[in-house]
Order: sequence, then structure tokens, then C-alpha cells
Amino acid sequence: MKTLLGLIVFLLSATPVNAELYKWVDEQGKVHYSDQPASGKTKSEAILEIPNQPTTSTSTASSKTWQEKELEYKKRQSSAAEAEAKKQKDAQDEKTKRENCANAKQNLSQLESIAPAYTYDEKTGRSYLNPTQRAEAIEKARKSVTEWCK
Repeated sequence: MKTLLGLIVFLLSATPVNAELYKWVDEQGKVHYSDQPASGKTKSEAILEIPNQPTTSTSTASSKTWQEKELEYKKRQSSAAEAEAKKQKDAQDEKTKRENCANAKQNLSQLESIAPAYTYDEKTGRSYLNPTQRAEAIEKARKSVTEWCK
């Protein structure tokens, strides 16, 4: 009940009213501000006129409703989230590319060294590459380095 009464009092006190604000100077030179013009010989001027109808966001064609503003906000948030996801994906792709480049260079380096090259198979274990197989593996490794290290 108190809440309802408080709401009614608030709404009644918030109704728009025509008002003017006056500025005037008295005989001692003091400046006064009032909602009524000065009486007597003092000069007063209206410095602020408060209109009867308050301006609202729907009264002008250029302003937007809160629903339109909310929709724009959600679009901006969605775009920002998509941009962040793309940025993270690009960073992950770049990291993977750098790792693959490093691995390809290491593999090529090992194949081009004088140490014997071998492959590992679970069935047969370690099997050494003959010169032809080694040349083919080096060519594949060079292609891999070219592909990953652009």
C-alpha cells in the first residue's frame, strides 16, 4: 500500500509544468535567481524557459527506440564475439603452422645429415632407408618445408 501511494505521489510530482527562471540584481548588487520576476525598480530577465511538453526520444525522427538500440547493441556484441573467435582461430592456425614448419625443417635436417636414416614400423621395428628411399624422403621433406614455411 505504501509503495502504491509513493508511486502515485511520484507520478503526480513529475508532471511537466511551464516555468521560467529569472535572474535579477537587488539594490546592494547581489544577484538573485527566482521563478518569479523581481518586483519594484530592479531589472530582471528570463534566463531559462522550461517548456510544457518534455522532449522524448520518440518525438524526433532521428532518435531510436530502446528496442532498436538494444538490437544494435546485440549486433555489436555478436560481431565483437565473432571477431574475437576469428582472431583466436587465426592465432591457433599460425601457431600450428609455425610448429609444422619447425618439424619439417628438423626432419629435412636429419635426412640431409650423414647419420643413417630409418623409419619405424611396429611390426618390423626400425628399418634403414636405402639411398633411393632417402632421396625420395628428402624431396618430400623439402616440399613439406616449402609448404609450411611460406
